[in-house]
Amino acid sequence: MGAGSRRELDVESPSNPAVRMLRELHSREGRQQHGAFLIEGTRLVAEAVAASWPIVAALYDPVRAGEDSQLASLVARIPGALRASPRALKAAGDTVTPQGIVAAAKMPSLLALVDPVDPIVLVLDGISDPGNAGTLLRSAMGAGARTVLSSRGSVDLFSPKVVRGGMGAHFRLKLGEGLPWPELAAILGSDRAVVVADARSASPYYGFDWRRPAALVVGSEAHGPGPELLERATATVSIPLEAGVESLNAAVAGSVILFEAKRQRAVS
Repeated sequence: MGAGSRRELDVESPSNPAVRMLRELHSREGRQQHGAFLIEGTRLVAEAVAASWPIVAALYDPVRAGEDSQLASLVARIPGALRASPRALKAAGDTVTPQGIVAAAKMPSLLALVDPVDPIVLVLDGISDPGNAGTLLRSAMGAGARTVLSSRGSVDLFSPKVVRGGMGAHFRLKLGEGLPWPELAAILGSDRAVVVADARSASPYYGFDWRRPAALVVGSEAHGPGPELLERATATVSIPLEAGVESLNAAVAGSVILFEAKRQRAVS
């Protein structure tokens, strides 16, 4: 990059306040402090813009935008987007390779109550792997869920890895994150069946009537559902497996059940 291009940059140093703010969004504390979460890359930022999601700040690589019409078009739709150097983008982002654009999206308001007519709500209980959480968010969106809640002790739904894994689900779903079970139960309401995916259950997942409003609870395959959760459960279901297979990955199991629920609703 020549000297002329450098003078055109809005943000060059990793110590710039905008870079520091974006960097702070890597942590839960920083996200809570700023009321925003990190999004990276053309595809994810485009999902936010398409959903008219408020963008608090955005940095982009002007050289890359000059070579990529999709990035240039996206940047033109973000008021106040700042031209940044590659090293500033690398410092602001969470990925190993800079994605050309890094932004801060406003954190959604806390969900007060699930709509009683929502067909299915996904609840993540003790899911600690960001990849599993992101996949489950995508599956929930694909299966027609409108709301995903997570219990206290689960991975932060707004961590950069979960957001990347969700691939835009954060802008289409209502999310409630890190909730204690009494609060989570209150949000679900009293008329919704609470169905726990439990490998020990004798009831197959396809035998449950998913046409009525339900909350599907998916927990860690390492620990299984806890006693407090089982006490609150209306029913438990399992996925029948071949002999010698103990359990499925949580994201796979949750996805299988979510799409069975979608199938039942489609044929009812």
